Amino acid sequence: MPKTLKIVLWFLIMLGFVFGFAGLVFPGQSPIVEILPPDTYQFQRLHIFLFNLVSGGTVLLFFTQGRQKLSRLVGVFMLGSIIFSVSVFLNHYLLASFLAVGLALAVEVVRVQRFSFFPRDFFDSKVPVARKFHQAALLCLSLGLLIAAFVMLDNQYFHWINQPALNVDDFFLGFSFPISLLTFSVMFSLAKEDTDKRIRFLRELSFWVINLGVIIFFVFIILQIFAMQIIVAFLLFFDVLLVFFLFKYDSQPMEQLNFLISGIYFLIMTSITGILLTLEETYLPSLDPHSWAILLQIHAYLSIYGWNLSGLTVIMRYKEFPLHLHNLEIILIHWLVISLLAPLGSLYAPFAIIAIPVFAILIGLILFDRGHQDFFQQTSHIQVNNIT
Repeated sequence: MPKTLKIVLWFLIMLGFVFGFAGLVFPGQSPIVEILPPDTYQFQRLHIFLFNLVSGGTVLLFFTQGRQKLSRLVGVFMLGSIIFSVSVFLNHYLLASFLAVGLALAVEVVRVQRFSFFPRDFFDSKVPVARKFHQAALLCLSLGLLIAAFVMLDNQYFHWINQPALNVDDFFLGFSFPISLLTFSVMFSLAKEDTDKRIRFLRELSFWVINLGVIIFFVFIILQIFAMQIIVAFLLFFDVLLVFFLFKYDSQPMEQLNFLISGIYFLIMTSITGILLTLEETYLPSLDPHSWAILLQIHAYLSIYGWNLSGLTVIMRYKEFPLHLHNLEIILIHWLVISLLAPLGSLYAPFAIIAIPVFAILIGLILFDRGHQDFFQQTSHIQVNNIT
């Protein structure tokens, strides 16, 4: 990845991270995404979009094309996604809807160039699961943008679907899913080829459970069927454990392993906090709402800046490994900021003041640090499998 793109990504990720604390400064803000009056500007939207859609989407397309430099199409996507994010922040939904359609078309151009228009690979047992997850990430991004356009237009103008849970802010959280799918793709690409039919079956099972499970989960959220939400949440939790087992079972000793294992632990914690939040909404409404607000922030940060950032760490520097970094120190800083400082900082200013510079250093290390050349040198000969 070229240095200029890394600098831009550092700036975008940091800007999104800082916007997460905007509720401490600007009036009428909330650390929790919610439906707002038309004249209210919610900085939480920029907090989510600048990381998930702008940074994550750009990295996904850049990684898919596999070029040394940023292509014109991916550059247009990055610029367009920034304008889209600002448009939604300013509540200009008509402009944002047109931009969402254009961005989806750009994603589809990249996907069709790499794969095919119809995702027939999904139904071919001979196709590696890594390739399936990769195409699913692109398809999820393009479909997510198209559905987002429809949701914005319907909420503001058409009012065809009368579902309170189908609103812009709740739906936009789904933009984190393409990064998750790409991370799964990289994880399975790093695993050794396995001829065991049971392992191949479990890999296929994990692919379908994750993709269909998340879709079904969102449907139950929209329909507000809480009992089914809990069942699917537990199913996804066990599937995450299955992926963790498969990754550990098949993984080779390499530097990327530590970042991805840390990411899986973030994902496991995200699943647990997500189940607790679902239970709270239905069965534990009498408990202290302030405590649940903190839990919600922990859940959001573990998902977006924990699990997804762990995956992006490997993806953004995919062709540069081994990096010879002090993995343990970076991972510990990552956990300190994301599981403690940032969630508390969204509610209490002193923690935010500490979290911002520490996170800036963390992203700088992730993007630019070369570490020490004698670190992990014993594994530098290992070749990483291409996602084909």
